Amino acid sequence: MSSPINATLSGTFTSDGTAESISLPSGYNYFEMVNITDAGSAAANTNVMRARAYSSLPDGYAFRNLKTSGAATLAIESMITTAGFTFVGDSGLQTPGAAATITGITNASPAVVSSASGAVVGDIVRIYNTTAMLQVASLDFTVTAVNPGVTQTLGYLDASGFGAAATGGSIRVIPYDARFYPRSRYVTKITQAASAVITLSVTHGYTAGQKVRIKVPTDFGMTEMNDQLATITAIDTANNTITVDVDSSAFTAFAYPTSATAAAGVSFPQVIPVGEAATDTYANLLDDATENQSFTGIIVGTSCQTTGKLYQWFAYKGASL
Repeated sequence: MSSPINATLSGTFTSDGTAESISLPSGYNYFEMVNITDAGSAAANTNVMRARAYSSLPDGYAFRNLKTSGAATLAIESMITTAGFTFVGDSGLQTPGAAATITGITNASPAVVSSASGAVVGDIVRIYNTTAMLQVASLDFTVTAVNPGVTQTLGYLDASGFGAAATGGSIRVIPYDARFYPRSRYVTKITQAASAVITLSVTHGYTAGQKVRIKVPTDFGMTEMNDQLATITAIDTANNTITVDVDSSAFTAFAYPTSATAAAGVSFPQVIPVGEAATDTYANLLDDATENQSFTGIIVGTSCQTTGKLYQWFAYKGASL
């Protein structure tokens, strides 16, 4: 004879249009959520009203009900296979997404990748094996806009000075970030200004007042900035920049090397958070990186939610003894 043991957790969130991470204890095997905002609505839209998934389904799968446009009824439940739910046992141990073939990367600002990648807005993607545009090979970028399965915009990369556009390569979603905050980030641009403004390739999460070491290899110009210990004085989340207390107005211009130079091998410019021990020119210790950002729980993909709507979620864990 067995006795069932069941546990349920519930909560709410308002969708901002990006993937939502919900922290849960490990072992939850069923998750569902409902749209509270549009309950009973007969508006002319097809918002996501209900979505659910079992932990045994592949990552990104979900069962979903949309609202019938112009009626307070639900469309027949259907299964989606991308941007659904992902059950996460340890966010730092997730497997990178499958490689998708790149057919082109524009030499524009911002750069736009053409591929069948399932990346969504907010995802971190890795670009590699590029044909031409080797300046970005092996780098990670935050996706800022998509035409689903067709193009992915790298909003924090100005490739307008790169020469030839890329005509091939590979892209894959990196479904995790470094475990500890603050994190080192790659640099895509540094301005010549009384207070230098630095653009990072991946959403950084830094805050004003943090100390950072700036690394600029010789292939990227602005060698005067290399090894500068700086304090972040301002943050621009829209453009993913930090402003630092370094006067770079008389420095050599920052610029990515040519693809031919990159083919011979280069080190990439970085911003590296530093702690109290890293006050001399030779140290780059992440002493302040002590906040573990890993989590266990559910990632709610963008196909399971509608921006601006309040969702109530329920997580279930069951066992029989």
